[in-house]
Amino acid sequence: MADRTDLFYAWEATQKALGYSQAVKVGDTVYVSGTASLNEKFEPVYANDLPAQMRFIYQRIGETLAKFSLGFGHVVRENMYVTDMAALMPALELRKAMYGDGPFPTSTTVEVNKLFLPGLMIEIEVTASTAIATETK
Repeated sequence: MADRTDLFYAWEATQKALGYSQAVKVGDTVYVSGTASLNEKFEPVYANDLPAQMRFIYQRIGETLAKFSLGFGHVVRENMYVTDMAALMPALELRKAMYGDGPFPTSTTVEVNKLFLPGLMIEIEVTASTAIATETK
């Protein structure tokens, strides 16, 4: 039976009130919740600016992965939820920069009507594996 480790962020009280963890590790797998461009007060950062939100989100995801001694080279799955697919297309180079020349995760991108709070344009969730022997990116 595998152990479970939950990770909360600076807004632990809010996460608990809403009933979720920022990340959960079970066995060799780390599941990172959908991450949006939110500050410690759970307010949108860079409202209506998809590229800036994307940079902020990848920074937060990187910080979360680092708590488990992981990097983007350990990510095996990435799901992106965007409110404007046309705005995402020019920003995809930011995504590619996170993974460099690979390895690349599986990926799903879905356009949605809206996200959790007004002004948010993108939310990204990832799954990573501790079983992968790779340089941390």
